[in-house]
Amino acid sequence: MIEMTLRQVGIAVGGRVVPEAEQRLVRRVVIDSREVAEGDLFFAIRGENFDGHAFVRQALTAGAVACLCARSSRNLTGPMHRERCIWVDDTVAALGCLAGHYRRRVLPPSTTLIAITGSNGKTTTKRMVHHVLSGVLKGMASPKSFNNHIGVPLTLLSAGADDRYLVVEIGTNSRGEVASLASIVEPDVAVVTSIGEAHLEGLGGIEGVADEKSSLLDHVRVNGFAVVNTDREELMPFLSRGAHVRVLSFGSHPLARLRIERLDSGIGHSRFRLDGRYVVELSMPGAHHASNATAAFAVGRYFGMDPAVIIERLGTFMPPDGRTTLKRLPGLTLVDDTYNANPASMAAAVETLCRQKEGRRVFVMGDMWELGAVSEEAHRRLVRLVCASGVEVLVAVGPMTTAAVEAVGQPSSAARVLCFPDAETADERMSELLQPGDTVLLKGSRAMKLDVIVNGLEKRLQFAASPSRTGEKAGARQSGRAPKPQKSAAPVPQL
Repeated sequence: MIEMTLRQVGIAVGGRVVPEAEQRLVRRVVIDSREVAEGDLFFAIRGENFDGHAFVRQALTAGAVACLCARSSRNLTGPMHRERCIWVDDTVAALGCLAGHYRRRVLPPSTTLIAITGSNGKTTTKRMVHHVLSGVLKGMASPKSFNNHIGVPLTLLSAGADDRYLVVEIGTNSRGEVASLASIVEPDVAVVTSIGEAHLEGLGGIEGVADEKSSLLDHVRVNGFAVVNTDREELMPFLSRGAHVRVLSFGSHPLARLRIERLDSGIGHSRFRLDGRYVVELSMPGAHHASNATAAFAVGRYFGMDPAVIIERLGTFMPPDGRTTLKRLPGLTLVDDTYNANPASMAAAVETLCRQKEGRRVFVMGDMWELGAVSEEAHRRLVRLVCASGVEVLVAVGPMTTAAVEAVGQPSSAARVLCFPDAETADERMSELLQPGDTVLLKGSRAMKLDVIVNGLEKRLQFAASPSRTGEKAGARQSGRAPKPQKSAAPVPQL
């Protein structure tokens, strides 16, 4: 962060700073009192489980230059600390105001702001863009999924004077959130990765999703650049929002200016031709990552990078955990796609799994949340898709997926279908379900906690294959003692 005075902070948030403290410098903004260091400005945020106002004294003792607090919480801070607080009506809104001021008045013009939104692929595309650009430029991207009304301002306020770029992820689950966050960021470059059936409960249908995501274009700075996936025609009427910027369409649609062709994807790779002349190879499964990589390619070209350098950088990119992360375990191939899910990304996951030709294919499907009125039919449609795809085993996890299985009935295909109420119960039974050589892909909404199954499989398989375990068995044979018999009911005893 570029240092600011408390006087600047007070002006930005509309709060009073005592005269003797106006020239004190703020070196960082934090919202966790446990992380406060000398010179930090502590924002007291009221959350679901904790109220930051209860930790004002702790933050000041740790060296906070001041605390930003809500007027309605004056009784929580203690009278002896009130003069060291900047009082506002809403601390979250004030955080956004400070970030907007920082973007417009403090960050140098040489820092290019890149904002990414979309129904699928936001975090992966953000990481790809950062991976590509960091090969030639100094810059940063938001950590994890800092894509809401707290995470986006914190990301902006973390940029330094020598950063050439900052990649910000913008999420939404209700109308107006993208526009609200984009008005703070005022991006120079905007990326819309996709639109699909996500957050329908709050956005009211696919047209509502297209409207919400495309609102990012309204806030791109004049003469800026926008990269938009136009594979869904519902987005086309909204492209006029980018009339003040240069818009580059991409995707597999015949009219896309940056076109994806000859796509080939397997469990361990993706390969496609771009713009009729570039061959891009990714070390990750999933055909949908071609779109993410194409968006990153376009941003790299905007910065003047050589296409060959961009393609080389894309080839070394590895996805973050939970987003089609490939894990080779003893006797098992695992694709961890547990971070989140909606109908479009679920269908892409099934397609990825079906490209595996060796061994059984096992799809662990968790419930998809926030689909509103279409939820029931969306789950049924996906169950039918899985059962007709050639997947040998469907493990349904959660009440919505289980209800869809019951409604669809026993599939006519050879697929074996098993249902569990939650991830913990499914994890307890995975040893009985899997066989050596299986490929298992897990996907569901984050709240379903399918990563419990991933962690359970990793621990059991790695423990069974550890040298100490192997030595124990060998020692037992050499000493004449018989090894402990395995239960015959479990197809994969080593799990």
